[in-house]
Amino acid sequence: MRILPFFLLPVAMNFIGCATHVSSQQTMTDDRNLVYEDTYKAYREAEEKYLNLLFNIERMPEEEELWVMKRERMLELMQLKELMLNARLELDGAIQEWERHLLDVQAEVKSRDIKKLNPNFKGRDAERTSPGQLLPGESKNPSFNY
Repeated sequence: MRILPFFLLPVAMNFIGCATHVSSQQTMTDDRNLVYEDTYKAYREAEEKYLNLLFNIERMPEEEELWVMKRERMLELMQLKELMLNARLELDGAIQEWERHLLDVQAEVKSRDIKKLNPNFKGRDAERTSPGQLLPGESKNPSFNY
C-alpha cells in the first residue's frame, strides 16, 4: 500500500507535463509579443516626455537647453519607433508561423485514420460503435429460414 503513492506521483506529473506542453511556435509568439509590448511602452513614455518638452519650449522658447533636448528626444523617439515597428514585424511573422503550425497539426490529426474499436467485442464485431450498428456488407433485412 505504501508503494501506491510513489507510483501515482510520476504518473500524475507525466499527465500534467503533457497537458501543459506548448509548441515552440507558440513560445516564439509569446516572446515576440512581450518584446513588442515592452518597446511599445517605451515608445509611449518617450512620446509623452517629448510632448512635455514641447510644452516647456512653448512656455520658455529662449532656453537653449530645451532645444538641444528636443533634438535628442526626437532622435530617441525615432529610434524607438523603428524598434517598435521591427518588433511588430517579428511578432506578425511569429503569429503566421504559429498559424501554419496549427494548420499542419490540424491536417495531421485529420489525416490519421484510426478506427475506434469497441473493447468489449472481438473480430468484426469490434468495429461496431453501437449494438445495433450494421457494418458494410451486412444487409438490413435479414433472411429468416423457417
